[in-house]
Amino acid sequence: MLALLLIATFPFAGMKGAALSGSLHAILQIYLCAVAGGYFLIFWLRSGQTLAMKTWRVKVCAANNQPLTFKKGITKLLVSALFYVPACVGLVLFFFPARIHPVVTIWLFLPLFATIFWAKFDRDNQFLHDRLAGTRIVSASL
Repeated sequence: MLALLLIATFPFAGMKGAALSGSLHAILQIYLCAVAGGYFLIFWLRSGQTLAMKTWRVKVCAANNQPLTFKKGITKLLVSALFYVPACVGLVLFFFPARIHPVVTIWLFLPLFATIFWAKFDRDNQFLHDRLAGTRIVSASL
């Protein structure tokens, strides 16, 4: 993912810092979110697996074990973002502190911890965001 996002920033590379502030920065951030979302959506719809999921030998499917539809893929992407994006923001704030109290940074990890905690007690060991999106993570048979 990091390599993909690095390559995706090449069109902005010649701006010599112009994309680090103002409206260009917002455009860059939205663009990178779209690239990351597109990566997940394309892989989930084609094979049910991202490159990392192939390594772990798992795949994502609809709750009825059918391949994801476009609507289900978008739903999973958006619901997952509610749990993972705050933790990503917290991680950035941890390494690049802003004028935000450190306790706020810790609170940003709560959605991530909630979905992991949920999986420990779920009857099918599914994450909370998968339950809410109507998707499942299953073992991929080789």
